[in-house]
Amino acid sequence: MDMLSADIGGTQSRFFRFSCEDREISIKEGIVLSSRASSFEALLEELFSKWPDGGKILKDVSVLIFAAAGPVREGRVVMTNASFAVDAAVAKARFPWAECLVMNDFEAQAWACCTPVMEQAESLLPGGQAGRTFGVAELLRGRAPAAVIGAGTGLGAAWLIPGEGRPFVLPSEAGHVPFPFEGNKERDFADFLSARRGGVEASAEHVLSGSGLALLHEYLGGAPEEPAVFTQGPGFASSECCRWFARFYGRFCRMAALALLPECVVLTGGVAGKTPALVRHEAFADEFLRARGGQKAFLEGVPVWLNAHPQAGLWGAARAGAAFAQNRGVGHS
Repeated sequence: MDMLSADIGGTQSRFFRFSCEDREISIKEGIVLSSRASSFEALLEELFSKWPDGGKILKDVSVLIFAAAGPVREGRVVMTNASFAVDAAVAKARFPWAECLVMNDFEAQAWACCTPVMEQAESLLPGGQAGRTFGVAELLRGRAPAAVIGAGTGLGAAWLIPGEGRPFVLPSEAGHVPFPFEGNKERDFADFLSARRGGVEASAEHVLSGSGLALLHEYLGGAPEEPAVFTQGPGFASSECCRWFARFYGRFCRMAALALLPECVVLTGGVAGKTPALVRHEAFADEFLRARGGQKAFLEGVPVWLNAHPQAGLWGAARAGAAFAQNRGVGHS
């Protein structure tokens, strides 16, 4: 069975073909398009026109999976950071022969915990598992969820609920909660952020995203420029900007861990993937573990992993698509 897995973000839309045989998935060919399309219909038209064989092989696809940034309502996602909506009905009109699944992009990132991409995950905090690789089987046999969090164009969070062979994912809009600033210096930055965002209260996504990192750099005295420029400097890992961002990221992860009591925390997304110093910095660990008594003891036992695989969302969407196909009795998954 062939599946088309799509990870549609605010900047890029990636489409890759996967095969699924005996519940095992493998990645085939794909393309990357800009998310600046005028509509979802236009994006799908561009997909067919730019696919290597003119889209002929796409007619063998049995399942479509679209992972998009935003909440899903009746098979539709109004994109948070793009100008169009991802709509299952539109996809079905273009692919009438295929089943279609629309999901939140961080649902896909959570499902990626059940795929081979996690074999390359980096341990940031061992949580009592020093020297061990990420254990998919152990996670799925456990009783607690995995908290999957990622800063990129925005900030996403989802919870992978374990179950032997039958995990499921709870999406969230946790990135849009107000961010808890502490102390006068941080509150001054909050005022700076609010002014730049038109006076709205600073949310976690305003802080923990690519644009948030750029504004933090500017607030701390840097030139107005993209993170891809200033994070590549030789002194960035020891800079105040890196320290502040790491502290903010650790704080959000601590809040998520105490809210859901997870088996582990998995970080993903382009910000840490491209600049891992932001989560390797000691300020991240210090802030994540900043608690007392039983809370501190719990946090010290929670492993934190970095999944920087560039195709994690695509693999996760494909894993979810395979489960979807099995439930629908599609193909041989």
